[in-house]
Amino acid sequence: TLLDLERRFGAGQVDVIGHSLGARGVVLGLYEAASRKPGLRLGNVVLLAPDMDFAIFERMLPRIRPIARSLTVYVTTDDRPLALSAQLHGYPRLGEAGNDVSRLSGVEVIDLSDIPEQSPTGHLYHIHSARVGADLDALLNGGKPADARPGLLRVGDTRWRMVP
Repeated sequence: TLLDLERRFGAGQVDVIGHSLGARGVVLGLYEAASRKPGLRLGNVVLLAPDMDFAIFERMLPRIRPIARSLTVYVTTDDRPLALSAQLHGYPRLGEAGNDVSRLSGVEVIDLSDIPEQSPTGHLYHIHSARVGADLDALLNGGKPADARPGLLRVGDTRWRMVP
């Protein structure tokens, strides 16, 4: 599907967004597409509350990073479904704040832990928080990197905190 979308709309024109377990499917699809066509060029790739093993993502990143214009991962400490998933799987989830994201070269990690929780479970912040929605809009529709989006404070080479 990703290869067909790029062929239909053109290089760099297709944004890909995945949430929770869907983010796992997106990452696996990106990895497969990059294996089939290393010259594939997508637009922005956004992973919201990604429920996948942090270490697996880290291993897959060198193959998928080159095919995306930008790769952004949103994380938080208040996501109860991800905390449960981490307990069940026994490994940290990519969408949980606190992972060593400095190892994720070329990925903008946006930590939402300081934003007041507006979602009952902390897992649907992209729906319940106007601040997160505005940030996604600036990224996807405005094409702005994290250092050009309002309300983000750099806290590391690859990590940003959304300020309340």
